[in-house]
Amino acid sequence: MPPLFKPYLIGSETFALMELKHPQVEQEIIAEMSQGIDVYYDRRWATTGVLTEWFAQNTDLFLGKRVLIIGAGIGAETLILGRHASHIWINDISPTALTLCQEQLKENGIENATSLVGRYEELDLPEVDLVVASFLVYNDDTYRSMSTYMDQHQGNLILVNERLAPFPKLLKEREHRILFEKGAAVCAHFSK
Repeated sequence: MPPLFKPYLIGSETFALMELKHPQVEQEIIAEMSQGIDVYYDRRWATTGVLTEWFAQNTDLFLGKRVLIIGAGIGAETLILGRHASHIWINDISPTALTLCQEQLKENGIENATSLVGRYEELDLPEVDLVVASFLVYNDDTYRSMSTYMDQHQGNLILVNERLAPFPKLLKEREHRILFEKGAAVCAHFSK
């Protein structure tokens, strides 16, 4: 059987990254899908990889801070954020994704994480210094979710996304600053 974790370099730091194609992980993903939960963590998104590498070069943005990661899945970004932030809250609609994410964090000695299961726009979320989201605006429903969240919450939000409709609409409607563009990834900083 292949190993559950593989070494993964983020910037100059090595982490143990969960192998999503491992039979144990695939079995848990399939079980959750069969329960009717939409699963989007069964692969790693290129935009999240770009954001993760960017965070490795910009740890000063979250060093010692409280960070909320919405739509976290089993994301690699949780590793770099968890290692350098004072505390992270990981959110996803999938309980299994958060369980696996916590397992990945613990494998890396990161224990400053709290899981928040549910739709981020509907939860009572903690006050944090920074909110991070990767590839969460890709159709009309996800656009509405992000707009609802942005209407209700103050603070700094770093959102990386591809320019899929209606993400450009969100950029036109909300004051923001582009942090970087790389390949299909566009990273915007929103603040109030």
